[in-house]
Amino acid sequence: MNTAHKQRHAISPRQIKQIHTIKGKLGLDDDAYRLLLGRYQVKSSKQLTWRQAEELVDDLNRQTGHKIESRAPAPGPRSLKYTDLEGRPGMCSGKQARMIEAMWAEVSRATTAEDREHALWVFLRRITGTDHFRFLKSWQVEKVVKALTEMKSQKEAK
Repeated sequence: MNTAHKQRHAISPRQIKQIHTIKGKLGLDDDAYRLLLGRYQVKSSKQLTWRQAEELVDDLNRQTGHKIESRAPAPGPRSLKYTDLEGRPGMCSGKQARMIEAMWAEVSRATTAEDREHALWVFLRRITGTDHFRFLKSWQVEKVVKALTEMKSQKEAK
């Protein structure tokens, strides 16, 4: 599976079931169903993203005459911060960036999110010579984590 597909949030089994149930209610034949999926440039409902599936379910429900209640943003997969850093061999991953950010939040004295972020970039520059996660190499991540662990130990000792 390519990395672009991994980064999209996949359709849920519940959505697949909904699509096929409504398809049956509408009596759509295979050709009509494939034409419908073609709007999303896919050949199977399993290739839809989570959001595309929600949109398709809403469209199909409208065709059945089913009233769609306006709903709050769906509780689907949360978009994680720094996912754009994934799939870069030898570089800091999104998961590592989130971990460093969480560790920094525990030791930072900054009171606002903006100040904390600025202080983190200054800290990264001092420790590694780079001022953002996207430029960190894997070996530098270890250095940053070690420094943050030491800072946490010192903070707890006080």
